[in-house]
Parts: sequence; structure tokens; C-alpha cells
Amino acid sequence: VSPGLIDTPWWNRVPTAMKDDLFRQQVETLPVGRVGQPQDVAHAIQFLIENGYTTGTVIECDGGLRLV
Repeated sequence: VSPGLIDTPWWNRVPTAMKDDLFRQQVETLPVGRVGQPQDVAHAIQFLIENGYTTGTVIECDGGLRLV
């Protein structure tokens, strides 16, 4: 799973103004119109765990970043 920008506690070490600006830019840019949440990545991982027929691929869980 290749996640894009995900709103996790990791971002708490970044100055608030910088984080807010980055997240705002992503919301305006991403086709889904929002920043990712941990459960978005968890769903992608769950799919891979449950589907034994999917192999050798990377799921891009990035809100459409690679489409921009």
C-alpha cells in the first residue's frame, strides 16, 4: 500500500500553520477533495489481507494524487 497525505499524529510535530497550509493545498488539489485518514489506508490493507488472489501489486491510496 502506497499512501498519500494521511492525517496522523505524525503531523503533530510540524508547526500548525505549516500543516494547515499543506493540508489546505492538498484539499484543493486532490480529486477526492480531502486529506486521507488512517482508516482509508486500513481499508486498503484489509482488502489485501482478505483477497488472497491479489499479488504483486501496489495499491495507491492517495486520494488521486497521481492523477493530478
